[in-house]
Amino acid sequence: MEASREIFFNVGQSARYITYGFMVLTFLILGYGLFRRYKMWMIGRKSSFNFRKRLSERIAYLIKNGVFHGTILREPYPGIMHLFLFWGFLILAIGTLIVAIQDDILRPLFNKNILKGNFYISFSFVLELAGILAVLGTLLALYRRYINRPERLDSKKDDLLSLVFILAVLLTGFMVEALRIAVDYPQHEVWSFVGWTLAKIFKKVEKDAVRSLHAFFWYLHMFLSFGLIAYVAYSKLLHIITSSINMMIRGVEDNPKGAIEPIPDFETAEEFGVNKIEGFTRNQIFDMDACTRCGRCQDVCPAYASEKPLSPKKFIQDLKNEWERVAKGLKNGEGIIGSVISEETIWSCTACLACQVNCPISIPTFDKNIELRRYLTLTLSKTTPEIRLLFKNLQQKYDPYGMGKRQRTEWTADLNVKNAQEEEIEYLYWVGCVASLDDRNRKVAKAFVNILNKAEVSFGILGQEEMCCGDPARRCGNEDLYLGIAQGNVELLKELGIKKILTTCPHCYNTLKNEYPQIGGQFEVYHQSEFIWKLIKEGRIQISNFLDERTTYHDPCYLGRANRIYDPPREVIKTLTKGNFVEMERHHDRSFCCGGGGGRIWMEEHHKRINHIRIEDAKRTEAKTLVTGCPYCLIMMEDAVKDKELSDLLRVVDISELVWSSIS
Repeated sequence: MEASREIFFNVGQSARYITYGFMVLTFLILGYGLFRRYKMWMIGRKSSFNFRKRLSERIAYLIKNGVFHGTILREPYPGIMHLFLFWGFLILAIGTLIVAIQDDILRPLFNKNILKGNFYISFSFVLELAGILAVLGTLLALYRRYINRPERLDSKKDDLLSLVFILAVLLTGFMVEALRIAVDYPQHEVWSFVGWTLAKIFKKVEKDAVRSLHAFFWYLHMFLSFGLIAYVAYSKLLHIITSSINMMIRGVEDNPKGAIEPIPDFETAEEFGVNKIEGFTRNQIFDMDACTRCGRCQDVCPAYASEKPLSPKKFIQDLKNEWERVAKGLKNGEGIIGSVISEETIWSCTACLACQVNCPISIPTFDKNIELRRYLTLTLSKTTPEIRLLFKNLQQKYDPYGMGKRQRTEWTADLNVKNAQEEEIEYLYWVGCVASLDDRNRKVAKAFVNILNKAEVSFGILGQEEMCCGDPARRCGNEDLYLGIAQGNVELLKELGIKKILTTCPHCYNTLKNEYPQIGGQFEVYHQSEFIWKLIKEGRIQISNFLDERTTYHDPCYLGRANRIYDPPREVIKTLTKGNFVEMERHHDRSFCCGGGGGRIWMEEHHKRINHIRIEDAKRTEAKTLVTGCPYCLIMMEDAVKDKELSDLLRVVDISELVWSSIS
């Protein structure tokens, strides 16, 4: 007898029509649930997002990170667990589709049977493996959530119900198979190894009883399977759809990760920012619904690690709960700020982007936080005392310190530096406020200028006409102040014919490169680490591996995560260190923030210090030198070294200082 099987074995043709009826009902229930969810997503304001733009890249991203779990597998246990579940069910779904095609198309229309012989044996074996993978994935999920219980996971009834539902479908499927085999034990079914093994339990049971049990479990499995499909739209399992779509929307973004979206209709808007859930865009609301509460964002959040009231996971979930309430008609007259998200939570964020970059489905948090900051700052005129002083300094003196123009060029004494307004240059060195006005960072500016002169680069500075790039104002929510500063800068740079810009500050780099194009400023921008590595490769400067001690590197958030510049600084350091370069445990896109971003460097610290946590990372490497490429990071890391009394063990330097030491 050729290997094959009857599709509706033991249940008769009536089961076919019952199945079709339940299938139609299932998809009506599923469709209604999805339509209801769609209407809930639409309560947000329309965004300018164009899904068809770069569609091929979006599909490729989904295949790589959704189907093959690229981002999910960054953490082995939950990644493998999810991979088993996903691929197990995907293969089982494909198998079910093949059976449907065979029974509903090929057999009645073409009198053709493909489910026979060697193909049937292979088909059965593969589906058996898929079922085992799915069961194993479910058990791993149950163990992790209810026995291992990592801190970041919070369990709800829906989590348990979903997993039990899945397990019931899988186990009843195996039981149906076992009872079918137990009726007459066809030898070819040995390849359905789980069913074959379970069938031995029923060897001594009468055949009529086996048939009755088979029919019972067949219908039970069918009801459970269709029930699970219908349940998707009303449970956490909806993430099968929403997370996949969000990967396509957020994984390939139209704007750089480090760029904040401008306020639409800024000149005519009556209020700015968001304080009601309807003020978020539909994309942002979809983010909230796509979140699976996996907690990876919380694990990498510097605010959460330093015991501040912000958890990115809770932030998104609190907004999601508010959205669900509003979508059901329960209005919140108080608004989000204060009743849903506290002001302290809003100001706790360092805008480091670790949550977004390490989220398996690329959900951003700061894009929602900045809308709340804008509402506080521009609509309510309500900020912290430190932020009010920051805004005052930027408005009156055009720098965060309030030191004014005259002191911007003090560091250039005895240096050969051209004025870009008076002489023709190829590159503008955008010094930035911190490197111009902070004594420690002035040494960095001097080192970089010396390197440029050594390489005979044609460059100049704006001198006393340079203003803040506007980053602190924008990331603290004051879009009006940012635009006033940034538009003035763009006009000046265009007037001077500036095309290429160098900077030692990643925050200036990100603003000039990614945000000035929003207001018509298109420039070719280089961070110092990129440009120094370029000079080394071109042979314009010669450096030696003079540093014979263990050295590590701290990735600045707005150089690394925001702009994916990881290799150039490392290549420079490795060239200098005789093979003594070591990575901290958290590096590249999982690097830990220094604590200075998002305006935090200008605020008082009332909790555990983020820079203290980061300096402990450096200390554990037993490095003698910690290198960075950001003025904020340099200040924060040196402060941490002093606070922790590590000055005899660890020194902090900027990459330009290290290179100039080698040259000089």
